[in-house]
Amino acid sequence: MQSTGILCAVMLDTKGPEIRTGFLKDGKPVQLKEGQEITITTDYDIKGDENMISMSYKKLAVDLKPGNTILCADGTITLTVLECDPSAGTVRCRCENTAMIGERKNVNLPGVVVDLPTLTEKDKEDILGWGVPNNIDMIALSFVRKGSDLVNVRKVLGPNAKQIQLMSKVENQEGVINFDEILRETDAFMVARGDLGMEIPVEKIFLAQKMMIYKCNLAGKPVVTATQMLESMIKSPRPTRAEATD
Repeated sequence: MQSTGILCAVMLDTKGPEIRTGFLKDGKPVQLKEGQEITITTDYDIKGDENMISMSYKKLAVDLKPGNTILCADGTITLTVLECDPSAGTVRCRCENTAMIGERKNVNLPGVVVDLPTLTEKDKEDILGWGVPNNIDMIALSFVRKGSDLVNVRKVLGPNAKQIQLMSKVENQEGVINFDEILRETDAFMVARGDLGMEIPVEKIFLAQKMMIYKCNLAGKPVVTATQMLESMIKSPRPTRAEATD
């Protein structure tokens, strides 16, 4: 901005309450085969293999129930929960497709309410240690699930950062259900279709998207739609008909 003289707003995007798979023996990806059973442990120190992998969410065996689905690596791996052992911190699953899994892959738990804070300790460090001193204009909050999440973030910011606006990114089913209370507390909104597409059926994403945009327009609050927007234009000079009517 100093070199061009063009003023633009600065937004900080938080990491949010993500769940990831752990490390693997020898650091090499392992192959999971359709129909095989695999155990998931919440002991993140364990190096995984084709029989056991770790995940970073400590209450995994408590919150999951038999029949629940676990999606790994952007949904390329689907696991069905067979049995949970909260005392041991393990979950036994069946793999529904053949795929390779690497280290530190993202995990989604469709329809499961997870007990994780909206702001991680790293997020707080980034906001208070860098964002506030550098006078950022906006914070994009990942995985906002309820209105109280935004109230808590404003408490973290304190009275000296009231000018910083909050953009809520709804990325799971809980956030869609609690959309009205989130809308009351937020300054702007993002329809984050990437992770949202892991949480709700893909054929229902447009319903949630249209509902959220409509309510934001009624409330007079800015709304952004993200993920796979005009993606064909990476290679083509014109969008597809479907993209143009998105």
